[in-house]
Amino acid sequence: MVDTEKLLPDFTAAAGAFTALLARIPERVFNQVPFEGSWSPAQVGDHVLKFLNGIKSALELPQVVPGRAPDAYDPVLQEIFLNFDRKAKAPAFVEPSKDHIDKTALLGALEQTTEALRSRIGAGGLLTLCEGAPFPTLGDMTGMEWVLFGDYHLQRHARQLEQMQPFFN
Repeated sequence: MVDTEKLLPDFTAAAGAFTALLARIPERVFNQVPFEGSWSPAQVGDHVLKFLNGIKSALELPQVVPGRAPDAYDPVLQEIFLNFDRKAKAPAFVEPSKDHIDKTALLGALEQTTEALRSRIGAGGLLTLCEGAPFPTLGDMTGMEWVLFGDYHLQRHARQLEQMQPFFN
């Protein structure tokens, strides 16, 4: 069982690490794609903002008691997002904008959304299913699983930003 006491500090650390990496990207390359098949740092940030807002919305859905452990999908989520050899295409609704993205505005929006999520995580009550926003291939997830998804996905994209660094130096 996932330790519910670690959800908030782990999510906070993942969000902080991602945002710090994004903030360090120089403005001159923020919207620049470092290599073919990649997103720009700005697009990675935009994608992250979109999925974090999706998590925020999922946590506001009607809640029901699950007929399974509240962290049953944790191993699957870890495999999907922390297996860095695995590549996946983002669903259309979280694909980043192809337009120029303002760094200051994006960082502000990320901070606002992250703070709202930290507040919601801190309030607890994450052991129930969030009905109505099924995760692709898994279905409805508990609040705990949505937070774990956010944590792992943030770690994945922080690694992506780290791998871009040599292309901008």
